[in-house]
Amino acid sequence: MCFPGIPVCLFLVLLLTTACKPKPASPVSQKFGGTWALLVGDRTFLVLALAETGDKVTGTLARPSHFQVDASGTRFSQITSDEVKEVITRATIEGEHLRFMTANPKDPSDTSDYDLAITGKDQASLKVTDVPFDPWPVTRVPPGSAAVVFKGWDAHHSYRRDDNFVSNLDMQKIFEADQKPRQNPAELTPEKWTVINRDDAERRTQTAKLLADGQLHTAEDFSRAAFIFQHGSTSDDYLLAHTLAMIAVGKGDENSLWIATATLDRYLQSVGKPQIYGTQFKGTKDATQEPFNRNLISDSLRHELGVPSLAGQLDQQKHWMEQYESGAGKH
Repeated sequence: MCFPGIPVCLFLVLLLTTACKPKPASPVSQKFGGTWALLVGDRTFLVLALAETGDKVTGTLARPSHFQVDASGTRFSQITSDEVKEVITRATIEGEHLRFMTANPKDPSDTSDYDLAITGKDQASLKVTDVPFDPWPVTRVPPGSAAVVFKGWDAHHSYRRDDNFVSNLDMQKIFEADQKPRQNPAELTPEKWTVINRDDAERRTQTAKLLADGQLHTAEDFSRAAFIFQHGSTSDDYLLAHTLAMIAVGKGDENSLWIATATLDRYLQSVGKPQIYGTQFKGTKDATQEPFNRNLISDSLRHELGVPSLAGQLDQQKHWMEQYESGAGKH
């Protein structure tokens, strides 16, 4: 065989060089090695960089130098913009767990114990072993990518891990279906209420499934779910509705303060106690608020919660009675 322009001796050298060139080594499997990141919303809060060689793991853990976290481990506050990078001083592999200790470089006596547990492909949970809240979910950063602790935190703001979620579309549809037949309440006949009550029960079942499946995340989701259970039929429905409303408030939706008060009022009346805010009107012709403890909550507190004053509630009652007397409520 002839290769024009290439001397035979040079060709043989090239051939031998190619044949003897070693194949690239396969990358060593890394169970824990790599860079792991904890996100709070869409911001990187913590970076765990690990180097794994056999049964030995070394590395660092970078985080804001100061922060506070609530009892659930989901809400972060008082986060400073400066960073501290702790060094791993001890690490032990136990199956799918890496148990390790870090030390603050500025104060070696300031140590923390962690447990990194593999939960899936490039997914793990990071547990601070001496605190009671649930582990934080961390993700392994793709090779070649960098992860840097965010430094633009507002120390006066509270951040949640799930701040990057969008509202659930199914919950929105359930809420819209709940509200549509209630647009003109004075026109609702007993027959229409029978249909609404039946559909309300189905909407509660649908919402309960979304809650059980962990599909609700945003303040809007929980506020909408609160309205669904506010239209329930039992004390537990109303108490659950109040809890959902409080979650919405806790996620930053001040507009949910009203449904939080209304759900508590309805719960109180359902267990034979007087309502305290005055959000609940019963009946048609008289639109009574009884039983109602008007003395516990002041109008200034009602104002803070977005609830009408006692005088404003009398106006609401008067308006409803006028609607009834005019024939709007006679069906």
